[in-house]
Amino acid sequence: MTQNDWRSACAVLKKRVNLAASPVGITLLASARDLLAFPTARLLTKTAPCHMAAIARYYGDEGIVGASAEGISCLLGLSCIGLIKTPARVEEGILNQRFTSGPKAAKGLNDSIRMTGNEGKRYGGIIMGPLDLMPTDPQAITMYVTPAQALRLVIGFAYREGKAIKSTITGQGSLCASIAKTVDENEIVVDIPCVGDRAYGFVQEREMVVTFPAEKTGELIAGLEATETDARHPFKPFLSWPVILWPEFEPRKGDLE
Repeated sequence: MTQNDWRSACAVLKKRVNLAASPVGITLLASARDLLAFPTARLLTKTAPCHMAAIARYYGDEGIVGASAEGISCLLGLSCIGLIKTPARVEEGILNQRFTSGPKAAKGLNDSIRMTGNEGKRYGGIIMGPLDLMPTDPQAITMYVTPAQALRLVIGFAYREGKAIKSTITGQGSLCASIAKTVDENEIVVDIPCVGDRAYGFVQEREMVVTFPAEKTGELIAGLEATETDARHPFKPFLSWPVILWPEFEPRKGDLE
């Protein structure tokens, strides 16, 4: 798709899902040197994928950002996305021990998180930006949405084939694991943002994260438009019933004369 196509797709998504901020385009690069091919991208250091996504959501023209593996501080995120080979201390679940009852539980939790880095280092850099301003075709698109907006997306995706969306929710590395699953397995992910996403990505209490393959954008838009009549967001309440108030609030016969 051309940039004009992505600009149009972004406008439709924002309108149909009633988004407050921009969908985020995500592109993974084979080498850190590939970042230099995108002069409009600000190269960040001491960042994290959730931090980059927040900039992309809210900063408009200044929201196109990139980072190499060396520029990202989050070890779990690096491992999930495949910007490094998963270190032993991550694979063994040591990072999860503060959230679990012991080493066995920590390892079990880690085994449930999708990590591209378990198969080795696959990428050297990452670019994120507002979908309509991405300097290259995205591989994945992330949207932070309310539960009602997530429902709207689920309905849109279900339209063509009626397939259910299946997600594994671990509470850890949510954005990065969703990127890995989307890029590696061509899956749609609905997840609850993790603690890091809330601390460094400023994700709000009411928000969920939905990540999907960019190549499914046309399918999603078609589903959103086809179901707009019955599932428009915000969802309208059913009001075809009589209003009954407390007796003292109801007008009496004399009040109407």
